[in-house]
Amino acid sequence: MGLLLMSNATTHDDGPRWLRWVMALVMLPAALLAAALLTYVGGVGGELSPMRLGLGLAVLVAMVVWPVTPGIKRGGLLAALLAVLIGVFFIAQRPAAERDWQENVSRSPRATIEGREVTLRHVRDFRYDEEGEVEEARWYDATYNLDAMKQAYFILTTFGGVPGVAHVMVSFEFEDDRFVVLSAEARREEGESYDPIGGMFRQYELFYVAADERDALGLRTYVHKDPTWVIPMNAGPEKTAEFFVDMVERMEALATQPSWYHTVLNSCSSNLAAHYERINAVELPPDYRVLLPGFSEELIAELDLLPEGMSVAQARERFLINERALAAPLDANFSKAIRSTP
Repeated sequence: MGLLLMSNATTHDDGPRWLRWVMALVMLPAALLAAALLTYVGGVGGELSPMRLGLGLAVLVAMVVWPVTPGIKRGGLLAALLAVLIGVFFIAQRPAAERDWQENVSRSPRATIEGREVTLRHVRDFRYDEEGEVEEARWYDATYNLDAMKQAYFILTTFGGVPGVAHVMVSFEFEDDRFVVLSAEARREEGESYDPIGGMFRQYELFYVAADERDALGLRTYVHKDPTWVIPMNAGPEKTAEFFVDMVERMEALATQPSWYHTVLNSCSSNLAAHYERINAVELPPDYRVLLPGFSEELIAELDLLPEGMSVAQARERFLINERALAAPLDANFSKAIRSTP
């Protein structure tokens, strides 16, 4: 009788075996997240550490097995304690403005707005060799008059050969034949490369690049040979100026209040969508074309931002610049050359 009571008490305390396995399955998503946090957070972007991967896998196994072996109560308590410790580790990570940055993101662009004039400091105008290494580093300051705003161009550059994977930027044209590209990117430290999975786990800070077209577009076409489109936006000078100011203000804020980059929630495309929402006082519904900006020309068509009367297919054909860019020297006429009629 006593053994039976003990057996019943054990079953009551720890649960039958089938319930333990159910608990293990319930724990699996949390265990996967904990393993990913330990593997990626605070690591070197683009480089998977075998030691951290091993630690992450050990935690994954432990959090799933503990409810089965020690029992639901003890195993659950251990898993919860481990989850709290990992959560504290994650929260303790802070974005920084000062790190050992790669040369092309070593200076934060800054902005001063006085009336209708916007002065940008540290506009990047680099030249790169065939491997993408910096060959010549140049920065300049420039003042732009919002009343001289002429046109905005949506820049789409695909890479990696995976449908939907792309980087998007905006180039602003002023009446004095000057162009400046603004781009939200992952800011990388020396020795880092871009990893979309790591980009979801606080491996990079968000960075707004202000660049000359010869830099931003030359890098994509001359060096990376990535298909690149420069599509004029049907927005009008007033809205275009508002968009420019909104991006510039965000850029300036990040210089003193750094933020984490996130592949999904705080990326090149999600930031452009947020700027559009703010200046138009609208809220866009969740859209896979923001997550996968390689399809974003379809979204801008739906927002009526393509040139009037032009289809997505026509825009794809008309505004692909690679051939024109490779035929043009990186000189003062580069921006006009890539926009010439083929």
